[in-house]
Amino acid sequence: MWPDMKKPFLISTSSPQPAAPRAQMSCANVLDGRGRGRAAHRRAHGWLADPAIYRADFANRWRALMVHLFGSREDCAAAFGVTFQTACNWWDGSCRPSGDRVALAAITWPVEFAQFLGVRDGA
Repeated sequence: MWPDMKKPFLISTSSPQPAAPRAQMSCANVLDGRGRGRAAHRRAHGWLADPAIYRADFANRWRALMVHLFGSREDCAAAFGVTFQTACNWWDGSCRPSGDRVALAAITWPVEFAQFLGVRDGA
């Protein structure tokens, strides 16, 4: 059953030759490995929208939200504490807001925010 404790136990844990180096994959790029492309990676991890498409369309969605919420560019600038020119850029759809302004809109107008900036089918 149990080995005789008076006799030494000989277990070889290493060899005189160094181990061959293993090719380890870096975790920096999650798309590497198993031949996954971007679309397969998104499907596997349950992403609802392609980030590149959403980013390209975000300025238009933000513009639609601003036009819906505010009667003028001045009202938009006052509500977010930005310059009139920034409000004009948003109103024209030529610029996107910074994250703090987006978060403010999501907290202040959650229903409208979801309606205009939520993920739609196919986008």
